[in-house]
Amino acid sequence: MAKHGLIRHRLIYILVLGMVTSALSLTALVRALSLSEAQRLDRTRETVRSEVERLVELAPTAESLATSAHTSFIGLRGGWLRGPGDEVAGLPPAWRPALDDAAARSAAARRTDPSARVLLDTPFEKARLVIGVAPTPTGRYAWVGVVMRPSNYLRPWRYIAMAVAAATALLVFASLTILQSFRRQTRALQQTVESLAKDLKTPVPRPDLAELSLLAEGIERMAAELQASRDGTERLLHELAQKERLAALGRVAAGVAHEVRNPLASIKLRLDLTAASPELPEAMRRSVTGASQEIARLDRLVADLLVVAGRKPGPRHPVDLAQLVGSRIDLLLPWAEQRGVTLSVQGAGMSTVDEESLARAIDNLLRNAVEASPIGGLVTAALQEAAGDVTLTVEDPGPGVDPERAAFLFEPFFTTKPEGTGLGLALSRSIARAHGGDLVYARDHGRTSFQLTLQRCASEAVT
Repeated sequence: MAKHGLIRHRLIYILVLGMVTSALSLTALVRALSLSEAQRLDRTRETVRSEVERLVELAPTAESLATSAHTSFIGLRGGWLRGPGDEVAGLPPAWRPALDDAAARSAAARRTDPSARVLLDTPFEKARLVIGVAPTPTGRYAWVGVVMRPSNYLRPWRYIAMAVAAATALLVFASLTILQSFRRQTRALQQTVESLAKDLKTPVPRPDLAELSLLAEGIERMAAELQASRDGTERLLHELAQKERLAALGRVAAGVAHEVRNPLASIKLRLDLTAASPELPEAMRRSVTGASQEIARLDRLVADLLVVAGRKPGPRHPVDLAQLVGSRIDLLLPWAEQRGVTLSVQGAGMSTVDEESLARAIDNLLRNAVEASPIGGLVTAALQEAAGDVTLTVEDPGPGVDPERAAFLFEPFFTTKPEGTGLGLALSRSIARAHGGDLVYARDHGRTSFQLTLQRCASEAVT
């Protein structure tokens, strides 16, 4: 594949070409103006020289020296001097130093060359003063002077030359600024692309140049799509791993249920029969009853494992969720009051569910909320119907879970409580999903909430 040069190299090439073109144009214009001025100066010097020669040839008499207006061209001043420093009527004071200098030089040259001519041009009030002096046969000095002012025809061209120079400087400045900005913004985009290779959430800067801005938007969209794809892949991998763990747990739970539940049922039956015997001492009866309760707890634990592992819930029927939540709160109210926590329920909703298994899920959510609440805290259970779903939101003012550990809340056997089994939230989510709903965790404005979503009754669902 052929490689092409960097765009900044091409911009530099265009800049250099523009600078060279502008410099050549400016040089040509300045040279043309300078040549025109030089030609005017040469013509002026030639005119002064010829006029001096004419005055020399006139060889004026002493009487004619009284006047100084002997020139043939408009704008020229001339006449005859007796010597350097001689007074001249009507001579501008600013001309005096130049005229005296020219006369002195002519007098000095006259000693070696009686026909020596002196021609001077000096700066004079933004113009040039041209003065010529030559000795005459009568011993006097003929002189001619003229001020050569800038031509009015050349003034616009000077402005054009200055405009070309300013445009050239502006071209250089603008080009260098654009090149610097382009290099800075392309370097920022390059660094961003390198950072995106490590972290797709790296913010993408927006360059000022429209073309680079469009490129940045494309990079940002690509990064967002890649991040979404990566998040989706991680979510699918997480769900796959969770399903594999649940499948393994299901196989273990099925084996445990098969091997443990029947012996537990037999032991519990014998203990219940023993506790019912009238001849059993009271102390022994309490011990046997306590053992029977522990066996019942083990049986519930095995049942929870089966539900988490994917066992179908029991028979379903329409249930008033507000009434069900209220009954669970009534049972937990004495225990909550001992901990200084208030429970309340609000809203209404109907759903077709397995009431027994859903009651266990609600109990888990309410217990967790009460245990997480400080003294004087309020736990609310709010029901809300929307579209075809009913949402039960259990909210508490507790500190919530460390964000880094929130992703593991619904994992089996994950717990933040010293005496917890880690099955409560996993069981509650399994029950919700078995009913076609879900259970999610949220933390907002200093309060923790769990939202359990269920399907509304078919007769009330929105179509």
